[in-house]
Amino acid sequence: MPGSRFESIGVHLPEREVSTAELIASMASTPMFDLEKLTGVSRRRWRGEDDDSHTLAMAAAQRCLDASRFDVADLDILIFTSITRFRGGLCFCVEPAMSLTLKQELGFRDDALNFDITNACAGMMTGVQILDSLIRSGAVKSGMVLSGECITPITETAVKEIRDPIDAQFASLTVGDSGAAIIMEAATGDDGIEFIDLFTSSRFADLCFGMPSDRNPGVAMYTRAMEIHAEVIQRLPDTLGYYSEEFSIAASDFKAVIPHQTSTRAIKSALELCEGTFGKLPETCISLNRLGNTSSTSHVVVLDDYWRQGKLGPGDRILLLILASGIVMGAASIKLGQMGVNNGESEQ
Repeated sequence: MPGSRFESIGVHLPEREVSTAELIASMASTPMFDLEKLTGVSRRRWRGEDDDSHTLAMAAAQRCLDASRFDVADLDILIFTSITRFRGGLCFCVEPAMSLTLKQELGFRDDALNFDITNACAGMMTGVQILDSLIRSGAVKSGMVLSGECITPITETAVKEIRDPIDAQFASLTVGDSGAAIIMEAATGDDGIEFIDLFTSSRFADLCFGMPSDRNPGVAMYTRAMEIHAEVIQRLPDTLGYYSEEFSIAASDFKAVIPHQTSTRAIKSALELCEGTFGKLPETCISLNRLGNTSSTSHVVVLDDYWRQGKLGPGDRILLLILASGIVMGAASIKLGQMGVNNGESEQ
């Protein structure tokens, strides 16, 4: 059965930038470590006054459609995948589904399918995996995977609440807001998704919680970041070794690798440990120094960034390394073809 391909992508980044130095200066308790040096995050995009998950997703979807040869009426399905579900300001909405309201506002056909899924920072790639399966099976011909991450409210909570030199909310200081969309269709040439695979080690689910703050109104994220890093480090070499054998791939097959954007130091140390089972990986694409960890949108945001810089283009084979709390791990091998790209900016 034919696989699927990325036909177009759209990224929306709020105009406002907030530096790590600004955040640290506003805290009552200064970290005992250099957060910018440790994570590599110098600044991140921050939502505007009228932004929420819904508006960020709408802007990204429209940009994706503007870059696409598809009209919205041609699309058979909309899958919404973000962690955050803010609509009408910072009001967290469960029903009606965000995919339904976005489907209606974007102008999808009434009979087009829609549903929401959440899989932490792996949400958008989970949506890609599902849509790839639907296209391969013939259930749909084309569709959109969409995410709007209005996630800096957890940063605001962390700035107010962190009091200890080491605190479970420090990871909240690295995130940035964004919207991202992908239109996918059946592949007709040699480009497209060669494989995408994810798995969950659910016994580590308690290492990260997103929930209402236990001290103030608002949302918070409590993360045992060092433990997550240790568990991933322990498993990633064998995981890439498994994919190497299962799909007959090696590091030398790829132009670049796009990891989930957590911390520059953590990414580099993890990939160095994989050289024995997978080989020395090519260029590692990292944009978190300027954009932060954009959670579920991170792979699309980085792909957009590197495509616009001319560092990636048609014919390049890339490896996406997928990571999320849960712990979710996985990978996707994609050969890029001609692809519409639109983030509304000349450069990021």
